[in-house]
Amino acid sequence: MALLFATAVLCLAFTALVAVCAGYAGTQERTGARSPQRVTGGHTTTLARYLLKHDTLDDARPYTVAFVEPVNAAAAPPPGLTTWPSPGQAVLSPALLKAGAHQHVADRYGKLAGTIGPQGLASPSERFAYVRPAHTMRGMTEARPIHGFGAAPEWGNGDFTNQRPIWNLLLTVCGFLLLPAAACVVLAARIGADERDRRTALVSALGALPSHRRLIVIGEAIMPVTVGAVVGALPAAVGCLTDVPVPFVHFTLYAPDLRACALWFVGMVVLSLVVMLTAVTALHRHRRRPGAATRPRASRATLARFACWACPLFLLAASYGPGLAPSPALRVLLQVVGTLGGFATLPSLIAAACKAAGSALAELSRRWAGPAALIAGRWMAASAATTARLVCAVVIAIGLTGETQLWMSRMAEPVRQATAVHAVVGESVLRVTSPKRITAEFAKSLPEQAVLLSLDENRGAINVTGSCSDLKAVHLPCRSATVTPADEADERLRYALGRGTDITTTASTHLSARTSRAALVLSRRETALDVSGIKQTANRTLAPGTDVSTLGTEWISGGMVLKDQSGWLLFFGLLGTSVLAIGFALNTQAEFLRQGRAAAPLAVLCGRRKVFYGLSGWSLLAPLLASGVIGVLVYSWLAGPLIADGYANTSPTLMLVGLGGSAALGLGLWGCGGTSAARISSRWRPNGD
Repeated sequence: MALLFATAVLCLAFTALVAVCAGYAGTQERTGARSPQRVTGGHTTTLARYLLKHDTLDDARPYTVAFVEPVNAAAAPPPGLTTWPSPGQAVLSPALLKAGAHQHVADRYGKLAGTIGPQGLASPSERFAYVRPAHTMRGMTEARPIHGFGAAPEWGNGDFTNQRPIWNLLLTVCGFLLLPAAACVVLAARIGADERDRRTALVSALGALPSHRRLIVIGEAIMPVTVGAVVGALPAAVGCLTDVPVPFVHFTLYAPDLRACALWFVGMVVLSLVVMLTAVTALHRHRRRPGAATRPRASRATLARFACWACPLFLLAASYGPGLAPSPALRVLLQVVGTLGGFATLPSLIAAACKAAGSALAELSRRWAGPAALIAGRWMAASAATTARLVCAVVIAIGLTGETQLWMSRMAEPVRQATAVHAVVGESVLRVTSPKRITAEFAKSLPEQAVLLSLDENRGAINVTGSCSDLKAVHLPCRSATVTPADEADERLRYALGRGTDITTTASTHLSARTSRAALVLSRRETALDVSGIKQTANRTLAPGTDVSTLGTEWISGGMVLKDQSGWLLFFGLLGTSVLAIGFALNTQAEFLRQGRAAAPLAVLCGRRKVFYGLSGWSLLAPLLASGVIGVLVYSWLAGPLIADGYANTSPTLMLVGLGGSAALGLGLWGCGGTSAARISSRWRPNGD
C-alpha cells in the first residue's frame, strides 16, 4: 500500500507540472489570438475600434468587457464569435452568464446575441464579454483603432491580467506536492526493511549476485508501483476528457489544453515508474557495512537534548520576538526564523514527550492491569521516534497550512477595510465615471429615490452640483458657491470624498447644466439602490466604457484576485500536507504491524483478539488525536504576532478541519491496524517463540 500510494502521489506531482505548463500555454495562446492589432502611424487600415473596460458582479470578482465596433466590412470578428454583434447587442462567456444570472447580466449591456466559444476564452471559467454599443465609438479618445486580432497578449485582457508568472506556480507544485511525494517515496522504499534485509542475507548465502538481488526487489515492487502509476494518472486522464474545475481558485482546466500534452502525461507515468523502482532498488541495503551498529550515538543524544530545549525557545521567539523588534523587516525575520526553527526542532521534543508518555502509560496500565495499554506504552517508550514521526507530520502539516492561511488573511487587509466601508454604506452609494459627459437621459432614468450629484475637481477642491432637493437630501446647503466641510454633510459623502474635504455646492434646476464626467448616485433614505438596473441604464444612455461601482469595489476586486491567486497555495498546501500525513501514517502502521506479529501470542495469553484493537488504539489512534490538538495549539500560538495588530485572523474552519482530519485518519488506521494484527494472530502457531 505504501508503494502504491507513493507512486500515485509522485505521478500526480509530475502530471501536475505538465498540466501547469499546458494551462499556461493554452491561456497565453488564446489570449494572444484575441488581442487587438493596433493601427500605428497610419501604415495599416482601420477595420474596427476597440475599448477594454472592467466590471464586477455582486461577488466583487472583476471581469473584462471589450467594446467593439467594426468600421469596415472586411473586418473579421474576434475569436469565439461567428459574426459581429449588431449595435446594442452583447456576446457573453458562459461562466459570466451563469455567475450573473440572478443579476440580469444578460441584459446589462444590451440584447444578448449569444455566447463566446471556447476558442475565444482564456479558460472555460473566464468571465468575458464583447459589447457593440448602440452609440458609435467614433471620436472617443479612449477607443483605439485596430487592424484585426492576433497579437502578443496584452495587460488587462481577461484572466491573463491576473496570472502570476508560471515559475510561481511551478515552485508551488514542487514545494507543496513534489517534496512530500519524495518523502513518501523514501518512506515506502524503507517500509519492511528488516524482513527484506533478512531475505537479502539468505539469498546472498545461497550465492545471489547483486543483479539477482535487484531483480528480486523490483519483482516484489513492480505490481504495486504499476497500479500506483495508473491511479496517479487518473486525474490527468479525466482532465483530458472533460473540463475540470480546480477548488479554491475559481479556475477550470481546459480539456483540449491537456489533450495537446497527452504524450507528456504518458512520459510522466513512465518516469514515475522508473523513479520509484530506482528508489526502491537504491535505498535497499544490499550489504550491511562491517561493524555497523544500530545503537544511537552519543552525539545524536546530545543533539536531541539540545533540540528539546531549543524548540520552546524558537516558538517563544516566533510569538513574542516580533513585538520587541524595532523594524518591520526584523519582525518578519524573527517570525520566519522562529517558526522554521520550531518546526525543525519539534520532532526531538515530541520524541521525548512520547517516551515519557509511554513510560507513564505503561506504569498506570500495570497498576490497572490493562494489557493493551501496558504493551503499547512499553512499545512507545522503546520506539518513541516512530510515534514522534507520525505526530510531527500532522502537527507540522496543520502548522504550515495555518501559516499560509494567516499570511493570506494579512495580505487581504486592504480588502477587509474596503469591505468594512462597503458594510457601512452598502449599495446606497454609486460612483459613476464616464469618458464623456453624463447625459440628461441617464439622470431622468434614475429611480425616484436616487440623488444625482455631479462632481468637478479643481485644485483639490470638489464642486458638487445638484438640485436643491438632492443637495438637502445629503445635508448640503442649497446655495451656490457655499463651502461645506465633508464632516458636516451626509456620512456617505465622507466615505466617498474623504474626511476633511471641503465641498463647494452649486444649485441647479436644469439637468444639462449640472452634468459632468463624474457623479455620485445616492439613495434618499440610505436604502439599497438597484445596482444592476442602474448599470444597465448607464450602458444604454452613456458612452461606452462608463464605470458604475459601489464604494470600495476596486479594493475588494483586487482582494478577490489576490484571494484566488493565493488559493493555489491553499489547494496545493492542503494536498501536500495530506500526502505527508498519510505517508507517515502508513509508515507508523507498518511498524505497528511488525510489532503485532511479535505480539501474536497475546491472543492465547489474553484469551481474545480484542487486545489488538486496544494496541492499535493506543499506538495509532491516540497519537493522531493528540497530534490534531497539538497542531491546532501550535497554529494558535504562532498566530499571536500576526493577529496582534488586527491585520490577520485565525480560521476556525481550518482548526476544525485539522482536528477532524487527524481524527478520521486515526480512526481509519485504528480499524485497519487492529484488524490486520488480529488476522495475523489467528495464523500464529507455537513454534518455540
